[in-house]
This record gives sequence, C-alpha cells and structure tokens, in this order.
Amino acid sequence: MTPHVPHPITRRTALHLGFTAAGALGLMLLRPSPQAAGAMPPMTRPRTTGEAAADAALAARFRFACISPLPDFAPRGRLEEVWADPYYMTITDCTVSYIGEGPFVLTDEESAIVDVVSEHGGDVLDRNATYLVVLAASTRIDPARLHSRLVELGRPIVAASLALAPDAPQSELFAGWLAAPA
Repeated sequence: MTPHVPHPITRRTALHLGFTAAGALGLMLLRPSPQAAGAMPPMTRPRTTGEAAADAALAARFRFACISPLPDFAPRGRLEEVWADPYYMTITDCTVSYIGEGPFVLTDEESAIVDVVSEHGGDVLDRNATYLVVLAASTRIDPARLHSRLVELGRPIVAASLALAPDAPQSELFAGWLAAPA
C-alpha cells in the first residue's frame, strides 16, 4: 500500500480562498453582531425623568433619512442616533423632515440656532426650512465632497451647525473650514 500524498493546492484555488476569506472578514467588520454591539456599556450619564420625557417628545418630531450604499438603512429619529449608528461612516447624505403632530413650530433652542444663521449674514426666509437644513448639515457629509457641500451650504449654515452640534463627528472639519480664509 502506498502512502497518501496530498495534492498541492493550485494558485487559482489559493487566490479564490483568500478573496473569499477577505470578503467574509469585510462583511463581519461592516455588520457587527448584535451581541458585540450590546456588549459595550453606555457612555452616558443617567437621565432625569424630565430629560427622558423631553427627548421622547423631540424624537417624534424629525425623520432623518440617510443615504448609504448599504441596503435597508432605516431612518432615524434623532441626530445622536445618526451619529451612533454602526454604519455612520457609510452615510453619504441625509435629509431631515418634520414628522411631529400638528404644525411645525420651532422650540426656543431651535429658534436660537436659526438666529445664528441670521447673525452670520444668512438669509432666513423660512425659519423652519432653515432649521431642517442646519439639522441635515449636522449629520454627515461625504468627505469626498465635503468642501463643495460646505461652500454650497454657506458659512451661516455651517456656523449654525457648529452651534447646534459642537461635538458632532465632523465638527472639527467644519470649524477648520470656517477658520480658513474665504
């Protein structure tokens, strides 16, 4: 009886296995398991009942429809939910719409953000629409077209976005763009 000698694997098979493994690893990185996402403790302080009630009321006011190359990217209800999404880095654009009950009336905080647009020389013909633009600008702008999008939005909207969300993931880029000579 002769000993069994394994056949060497062909280069084509090795490359195919390598690409398959790399693709599977990429999918695992892009779509983390629910267990891994839930394993991290929250990094927030406990909220008071009043804060929770206010957040719940505001959460029902807006719909963040984000565009991503990933399928089934569900709309979000709060700006912080957009930032915290595990697929945040895939977002290329967002639109924000009012979905609250009754007519859209700005809160005092929202109105103050629109005032920032006016203070920086922006035309505010419709305060509600201006706030929605500022809110959308505060989500995520695709880095490949960041400069052109900021030019399109203008300094007043970018300044208001920084006032609304000074800790946003792209706030440093916005501040750097504002600090650069016009």
